[in-house]
Amino acid sequence: MLQRHPKPKKEPERSRTLRYLILAAMLVPLLAVARVGNLWPQVVVAALGICTGHAYSYYFVERPSRIVRAIMFVAIHLALAWMCAGLAGGATLPQAQFAIFAQAITSFDLRYRRSLFNTLIHSLANLYIAASLSRTAELGLYLLIFAGFVLAAFFVAEKEDGLKGAKLHPLAAAVPLSSHRRGPLLFGVAFGLATLCAIFTAFLFTPRFAGRPLVPPFTINVPLRGGVKAQIINPGVPLVQINGWSDGASDYFYGFDTNLDLRYRGGLSNEIVMYVRSPSRSYWRSHSYDFYTGESWSQSDPTLTPVPRRRRVYFELTPPLGSPATAGPVQGEQQIVQSFTIAKDQPNLIFAAYRPAEIFIVAESISRDSGDGLRLPETLKTGMTYSVVSYRPNFDPAQLRQASTLYPSAIAQRYLQLPPNISTRVRNLAQTLTAAQANNYDKIMTLTEHLLSNYPYNYFPPPHPPGAEVVDTFLFEDQEGVCEQYATALVVMARTLGIPARLVAGYGSGDYNPLTGYYEVRLNHAHSWAEVYFPEHGWVPFDPTPGWTPQPYPTPVQAWLFSGSQVFGFDLPIANLVSGGAAGLAFMVPFLVASTVLVGLSLLVLYVYRRLRPAFAQPATHDQATDPTRRLILALYEQGAAILTRRRYRKRETWETLSEYAQTVGRLPALSQLTQAAEVAAYRPEAPGEEKVAEAQTALETLRNEVKRLFATNH
Repeated sequence: MLQRHPKPKKEPERSRTLRYLILAAMLVPLLAVARVGNLWPQVVVAALGICTGHAYSYYFVERPSRIVRAIMFVAIHLALAWMCAGLAGGATLPQAQFAIFAQAITSFDLRYRRSLFNTLIHSLANLYIAASLSRTAELGLYLLIFAGFVLAAFFVAEKEDGLKGAKLHPLAAAVPLSSHRRGPLLFGVAFGLATLCAIFTAFLFTPRFAGRPLVPPFTINVPLRGGVKAQIINPGVPLVQINGWSDGASDYFYGFDTNLDLRYRGGLSNEIVMYVRSPSRSYWRSHSYDFYTGESWSQSDPTLTPVPRRRRVYFELTPPLGSPATAGPVQGEQQIVQSFTIAKDQPNLIFAAYRPAEIFIVAESISRDSGDGLRLPETLKTGMTYSVVSYRPNFDPAQLRQASTLYPSAIAQRYLQLPPNISTRVRNLAQTLTAAQANNYDKIMTLTEHLLSNYPYNYFPPPHPPGAEVVDTFLFEDQEGVCEQYATALVVMARTLGIPARLVAGYGSGDYNPLTGYYEVRLNHAHSWAEVYFPEHGWVPFDPTPGWTPQPYPTPVQAWLFSGSQVFGFDLPIANLVSGGAAGLAFMVPFLVASTVLVGLSLLVLYVYRRLRPAFAQPATHDQATDPTRRLILALYEQGAAILTRRRYRKRETWETLSEYAQTVGRLPALSQLTQAAEVAAYRPEAPGEEKVAEAQTALETLRNEVKRLFATNH
C-alpha cells in the first residue's frame, strides 16, 4: 500500500513584524551582559552584527550567498580562537564574548521561522550568562522585557498562521465578538498575577542552599603571580593624607594598610566593593595589628608563612586561623562556605568569615602573616571570585568565664605591649570599671558595654591634637569617634588589665539582599574591632562600636529567607514574615510598575497592529457563516480533502491549520490555491465573491488531475 509522507517545504519568513520583535528580544540579553560583565565594546560590535544579519536575512531570504556562508564558517572559528586566547591570556569573560559573537555571526542565516525561534534559545543562554554574573535584582527587569518581546513574537506568529485546531466550519459565536476578545485578555492578566504571587510566595518559603558545593565558586583567570610581601598593597591609598581631614566620598580606608594611622580622618564612599554569598551573617575579616605607638598600629613581626597548596586552586589551613595554640583537628564545628565577588579593586588581602580553613582561588601562592591574616601576591581585581570555607566557633560565655589566665609567653610578650604614654586615667578607668568582675570574660564585656553606652559614634570626629595619645583623647576629651578609636580603646584597656588583645580590620557583613541572596558590601562598611585571647579557646572577637550589628564571627547557618530566625515545621517567625513581606513588596514596586508599563505598551502595539493589519480579523461569526459563497468554497475544500484521502494521502489532524496541512502533504500547487480560498471563506469578515468561488472550483479540478497523474506515475 502506497502512502506518501513528502518532506514539507520550508517557507522563508517574510514577516517584518515578527523579525523586529525577535531582534528586540535578542538585544535585551546583550544589554544585560554588557551591564553586569562590563563588556560594552564587545556588545556594541555584536549588536551591530545582529542588526546587519537580520537585515541581510530578510532582504536576501530567497537567494542567500554562498560567499556569506563561507565567511560565517570562518568567523565562527575565529570567535572560538578568540575565546581560547582569552582563556589563556586572562581576558574578561571570554566565554560570554564567544556567546554574543556567535549569535551575531549566526544571525546572517535567519531565513526561516524555525531559525528565528532557535536564536531565541541562544538569547536565553546569553540571559543565563548575565544571571550568573549579576549580583543585583536589576536582571529581573531584563527578564521581564525579554519575556514580553518573546510572547509578542509568539502571538504574531500564531496570528499569521491562523488559529491552531481550526475547523473548516467556524464555530457559531455564543456571545458577542467583543466578549471573545476580552475573555482571553482578562484570563491572561488574572493568570499572570496569580502566577507572580505564587512564584513570589514559593520563593519566600523555599530554603536556601546552605551546604558545601562540590566545587566552590572561583574565577578562572591568570593566576596572581609573584611572591607575597609583608607590605599591604591598597589600590585606594591617596597621595596625601591630611590630619583631621574628613570627606564622605573617599575610596581609601586607612585600616587596609601596613600601618593604621589613627590620626587620619578620611571618610568613605557608599560604593559597592564586593558581593558575598554566605549562609551565615558575619564580619569579613582581613588582618590584625599588635604594635601600638599611641597614634598608630602596625605588625611587630613581618614574617610571612606560605599556606600549603593542595591543588592548583585549593589552599588549606590547619588548624583554622584564630584557633588556640594547642588546637587539634576540627570537630563538631559548623562549616560556613562563602563566595566573594570583587566589584572594586581591593588590597592584597583575603577577606573571610572568622576562622577560615580552606581557600579556593587562582593564585600561585598565599601567605599567612603573624596576625592571622592572609596575603596575596597582587591586589584583588574587579570581577574576581574566590571562595572560603570557615569553621564557625562556638564561644560559650560559661566556658569563657572559666578560661585560664596562664598565657603562652609568645602571646603575652606580643599582645600585652603598651607605649609609655598611656595615661594614668586610662589605666584607672579600666581598673575601676572591672573591679567587681572575677574573670577576664566579664571584664571585657564590662569594658565593651561602657564604650557602647557612653560614647556616641561620629563619622567626623575632631582633628587629633599633635602629640596626644589617641585613647586618652578619645575617652576623656572628644568622647566620640569612629570604630578604630573604640576598638583601640578596648584593646588598650584590656592590656592594662593584663589581658592579651589585638586590633582587627575588615568589612562589616553588608546589606543582605533577600532576592539575590548576596550581602552587598560597600566601602563605608569597612570596620575595625578587637580580638581577645583565651588560652583554651583562641582569639575571641568583640565589637565595642555603637551603631553596628555586632557579628564579628558567623551566626548559625540560615537556610531560610528570614535571616535571624529558623523555621521548624509550622513554627513560623510571624513578625519576620510581616516585615520581610513588606520589604519584599516595597522592593517589587519598581518591577511591578515596569511590568505595568510593559503590558500597556504591548497592548497599545497590539491595538495599532490590529487596526493597520485587517488580515488579522477574527473568524467569521454565525451570521457570516451562512453566506452561500462561504459554504460553497468550504464544501469544495471538503471535496478536495476527500480526493486526497482516497488517493492514500494522510488525513488532516485536528490540531493542524489548513496551511500547515497543505505544506506537509507535498508539492501540490492546486491544494495551496484551494487552501487559500478556504481560509478567506473561513476567516475574512467580508463574504467572498463569485470570482473566489470560481477560483476554488478551478483549483479543485486541477487538484483532482494532479493527484490522478501522480498516482498513475507511481503505479
